This record gives sequence, C-alpha cells and structure tokens, in this order.
Amino acid sequence: MMKNLQLFLLFLLFFTLNTTSAFATSTNLEERVPYSIPLLKLSVIDENTGVRISKESSENYVVIKTLTDFSVKNSRSAVNKTTYRESPEKAYRFTDFEANQILLVTKSFVETLDEFEKNLRSQRWGHCRYLDAFLPKFMRGYYILLGASKNNVSRYSSEIALFENSYEVSLNSPLTDARINSWKSTPERTVKLRIATKELIYQLKQWEKRELANKNRNPDISMCSKAEEALGLFIRIYFSVKVPSFCSQKDKSWR
Repeated sequence: MMKNLQLFLLFLLFFTLNTTSAFATSTNLEERVPYSIPLLKLSVIDENTGVRISKESSENYVVIKTLTDFSVKNSRSAVNKTTYRESPEKAYRFTDFEANQILLVTKSFVETLDEFEKNLRSQRWGHCRYLDAFLPKFMRGYYILLGASKNNVSRYSSEIALFENSYEVSLNSPLTDARINSWKSTPERTVKLRIATKELIYQLKQWEKRELANKNRNPDISMCSKAEEALGLFIRIYFSVKVPSFCSQKDKSWR
C-alpha cells in the first residue's frame, strides 16, 4: 500500500509540474520589440471635437475640427498658418483638404496593419506587444478625425466607449499582456484577427481609391460604409468587445 501511495504521489507531482510548465509556456510573453511604426500621430484636442495630425520628426501639423480646419508650417523665419472654413450647411461633407488629410492618415494605418498581420502570422508577439501601446490610441483618434470631418463627432462616442477602457498608452500595460497572451494561447482567435486585418486593409484601400484619392468624387456621396464596417469587425476581435457597425446604408445622418 505504501508503494502504491508513493507511486500516486510521484504521478501527482509529475502531473502538477507538467501542468505548471504548460501554463507558463502559454502565458510567457516575449519582450517588447521596438520598431518603426508608420502611423501618423493623432492627438485628440478641444474636448474630443478635433484632431491634430503630425509626424514625429516634423514641427508641421494639421488640425481637423468640425467647422474649421487649418495647417501649420514652421520654418526658421516664420510660422505659416492656412485656415479652411466650412459652412454649417455643408460641414457634413469631406472637403478636399479633409479628404487629403484622411487619405494620408489612412495610408499610414494600412501600412501599419499590413505589418501587424505579418507579425501575427509569424508569431512575433514582442512586436505585437509594442504596437499595442500605440494602435488603440490611434484608432480612437481615427474615429474622432472622421467625426470631426463630417461635423458629427458625437456619432462615434458609443463606439469609442466600447474599447476606451480596454487599453493603456503604456509600454508596461497588463491589459496589453493579457490581450497578446489570449492571441498566443488561442490560435483560432489569431486566425480570425488576421482575416479581419486583411479585410480592413482591403476595404480601406478601396475607400482610398473610390473616394479619398478620387479627384472626380461627389462630396455628397460617402463611400465609407464598408471600410467602417471592416473597422468595427477588426476592433471587435482585437479587443473582444461588441462594436455595432455604423455608417450603414440606412444611416442617413452619415450621408
């Protein structure tokens, strides 16, 4: 009987050590790997009614607000500011200036998403951990940029609120670690996220082609719906939250 008890205890110890080891493997994350992220910098201003767009290496910037936009170019001798005003009756439309700025921001988004998908595919979790300190804040700013351009910022408040408490702008966030670990330990979720990322890239490129970069576009007709639905899907999977699609064909306020 003593021998059987010893064997049982040895088996229990072996099982416990292996279970602990397996758990440690699934939760042990690589160190954050800093790399050059092509995202333009979006800084939300004026109580969430506008966005400042800039590059890390430049003193020049653009501000998009509900009725007044402007660009600022700094030189050694002067500061040149150009203002673009909109009439309230037509502020729901993208002006050419706004479309061009959104195009530049979206291109940086697409480039970042493309790199993100490659990192997911190659399981470069250290890169994903690093990006998570920047991408959620960018997406919040992206929503506000679109809302300010359409003079309808409040339209996005509920969407932003769904993931606003799910991230921190920090390189040492436990929210990041929990999120990345869930991708690492759940392969099927990573696959879904990769598919959503590819779909978002495709729809953003189509939006660029059909509207933002189209010199013959009709400003009264917005072609954002599929891109924004893809963004909603991406966010839902990225943060594991429900994000209702917006800018649907029935949503006349967006058009």
